[in-house]
Amino acid sequence: MVTHGYEEGTSLAELLRHGSLDFHDQLQKVLSNPHYAVTEKQSQEQRRENAYAHLRYLVEEIGSTRAVATELPELFAVFDWSAVLATDLIPLISGHYNLASGSLATLTDSDSAAPYLADLDNASSIGVMLLTEYGCGSNIGFMQTTATWDGDGFVLNTPNPRARKFMPSVGIPVSRVCVIGARYIDAAGVDQGVHLFTARLRDANGDPAPGVTITQLDHQPLVIMDNSVISFDNLRVERSAWLSNDLATIDDRGVLTWRDENSKKRSFASAISQLTVGRLALSSCLNATARASLYIALRYAAKRVVPLTPVDAPLMADIPHVRDTLLTDLAGTVARTIYGNSIKTFLAGSDLTDRDTVVSVMLAKHFIQLHALDTVTHCRIKMGAQGMFSANRVAGYLGVCHAAITGEGDCHVLGSVAGRVLAKHLAGKMPPEPGLLDPADPADRLGLLNARTLTIVQEAQEHLASPALADRLAVIPEALDLAEAYCAEEALQLLHQHADHAEIAAVRDVFALHYLNEHAAWYLTHGLLDVAGVQAAQRQFHSAIDTLADNLPALLDAFGLDDEILDAPVLSDDLPGAWATRCEDSRRR
Repeated sequence: MVTHGYEEGTSLAELLRHGSLDFHDQLQKVLSNPHYAVTEKQSQEQRRENAYAHLRYLVEEIGSTRAVATELPELFAVFDWSAVLATDLIPLISGHYNLASGSLATLTDSDSAAPYLADLDNASSIGVMLLTEYGCGSNIGFMQTTATWDGDGFVLNTPNPRARKFMPSVGIPVSRVCVIGARYIDAAGVDQGVHLFTARLRDANGDPAPGVTITQLDHQPLVIMDNSVISFDNLRVERSAWLSNDLATIDDRGVLTWRDENSKKRSFASAISQLTVGRLALSSCLNATARASLYIALRYAAKRVVPLTPVDAPLMADIPHVRDTLLTDLAGTVARTIYGNSIKTFLAGSDLTDRDTVVSVMLAKHFIQLHALDTVTHCRIKMGAQGMFSANRVAGYLGVCHAAITGEGDCHVLGSVAGRVLAKHLAGKMPPEPGLLDPADPADRLGLLNARTLTIVQEAQEHLASPALADRLAVIPEALDLAEAYCAEEALQLLHQHADHAEIAAVRDVFALHYLNEHAAWYLTHGLLDVAGVQAAQRQFHSAIDTLADNLPALLDAFGLDDEILDAPVLSDDLPGAWATRCEDSRRR
């Protein structure tokens, strides 16, 4: 669904980092400001307050919120470096930059948006979007919150307890500009579907607006958020607060008229268009945490001596279960970084309501985020006791992964929906006839991945032909397999294009051979590999791991991370000294 290009002369660092390297460097400095560092003595409440202060500082330093929200390479960079250096910011920047500012900047006219964007621009108000509810979760087409016409504006109500908005971050009493999803009920009582409306949920003093009830939820251990339950009792919003994206008009009698039939079809996709951006932004920042985790874990493994016998003390990096796991994760992470960057470039010039755009991002979320969680988890485990401490960062990245995977829609739901669409889209492409391919040949590896993709497409058609619930459920495993197979094939094609970098060629070989080994039984039963081919792929994989290990220093350097800014004790050559200094600094604070 995405056409990939190749630019000669792209450096390894440019290939792995999307957008301006200068802006990336600026963000590292801003987000590592020690004034906003999280300390052991801070309570949850203090960490929340610190996060809001850090957000205001970030806005002050990098400029207009609206400009960043609509300049996607900058937006993605803000997500990436916040996840790596200031994890408490992730829930705030998602709502403030992407969902609120992005929606207001793109879905309504400049005059209507101006009063709200002015406050968001300098962070005098903090933005957030209210979509999910108890009853519908992320399946927001089924939300129940209503917006009814009252003569010259709209009145929002929560019709029953299951329609309460759960769980936007609005607990801290600061000025709030919110974009709210609600079903527009017109003057004739007709449900016109989900629309977006803007409201000042909290005033300049942080007090809830009339008609708004906010209840902060309990402690959440994985990430610091001021999650809340919100309900409306005749919350009034102005007529200009409707975000129509110029798809319809509402007259003085409250009658909604669509511009055309196509506008009506695009309406829901328009309303959730910033979720599409958010899904990719959160996928990007999870890839960033995976890269940072690998950087920390692999650098530690290269220094950590493991006494095995009285005379044998290899480095941790040479222990097979450490080496094979982390280098395989490294190959998968680099592959997903390059793949994700191609989707970012595609998204920047796309219509966010277009089916191919939406599906491409849904596929990317499923392909990237779950692998990032696995990678961060493996790094934490391989680091042993050192991986338990927030000072070494990796444990904190786990919270970011879980929060992001929960945000903007469940990965498996989106993957299965996208896989189903993809199966219909590719239905006319037939898989190759069974025949043995050579896993040692990079071109044959591409053929093997393509064969798996198209075979799954054909096997799914049986269930796609029926609208029955049983078939809709039965196709889900195949849809998920297809989503993963299609993205893996796309990623391998990109790696092949960039294989003039020796480091990327090494990544490509590990990525492809790991995929073949992981699905060896499938290839055997479909007649594309025989036992000798599977055994050859396993041998080649271990050789490819050795080659990737030789290229490891250059890859880690290209990540653009800095030992001093990360300030993880395990990165120090003097681990006991680094911990002693940190503990002493903590006591001084």
